[in-house]
Parts: sequence; C-alpha cells; structure tokens
Amino acid sequence: MENAIKLDVVTPERKTLSLDVESVMLPGDEGSMGVLPGHMAMVVALKPGMLKYTAQGQEVIYAIGGGYAEITASKVIVLADTAEAVEDINVEVAQQARNKALAQLKQGVRGDAFNQAEISLKHAMAQLRVAEVVRRRKK
Repeated sequence: MENAIKLDVVTPERKTLSLDVESVMLPGDEGSMGVLPGHMAMVVALKPGMLKYTAQGQEVIYAIGGGYAEITASKVIVLADTAEAVEDINVEVAQQARNKALAQLKQGVRGDAFNQAEISLKHAMAQLRVAEVVRRRKK
C-alpha cells in the first residue's frame, strides 16, 4: 500500500493487530497524537484509551489499557497491557469493573490495592468510551 504505515499491536497474550494503515491515533500520556507515514522516530508512553486507525478509508477503534508505542517513519509498534476490538468489549462487564474499582477507591484502599483499582478503573473507562463512540456512530 502506497503511503502506508505498518501497525503492530502486541499484548502480553498475543499479537492483536498487524496490518498496513493510512494513519494511527494514539492515546499518549500527554494527549492524543496522530501518526502518518514519514513520522519522526520516537517512543511514547500510552494511557488507557482509544487507539484509532484508518485502513482503506475505514476508521477502526480499539480500547487499549496503556503501554508504550515505538514510532518510526514506516512503522508503529504498540506494546499494550490490553487491546480489544469494540466487538470484543462486554459493556456489562466493563460497567461492573468500573463500579467495583470506584467502590474500592471510595473505601480508601492504599498501596498495591489502590494502584490496581486505579488501573482497573482506567481500563474499564477506556472500554466504555470506545463502546459509546461506536454506539453513537451507528445511530
């Protein structure tokens, strides 16, 4: 594909995506960032949120649980804690995870329990945001 960039998304469980795309939008720690072919090389930290890519004129959205991205002029490698296509997101389960994490945080958990509850909350919120965006587009 001319004017394409290779996108690989890898999680601890598996290689989730590997395809040529026209553009990638990443949820960087310092804000969303777009990547096009020819982008300057860099490594960025990612927060839980929406990873969007455009391939053959179609935009596709994934929920990712944070991680890192290595960007070069011709490739984006995303090393994510989790990555889920919208069709793999169970909204009910994500809402339950959000509610459980919020309850734990309200109880004043500390240390590792606080960190885990915060991570769970951010992951659930990313899933719910992706599901909501896709739901609105279908209207």
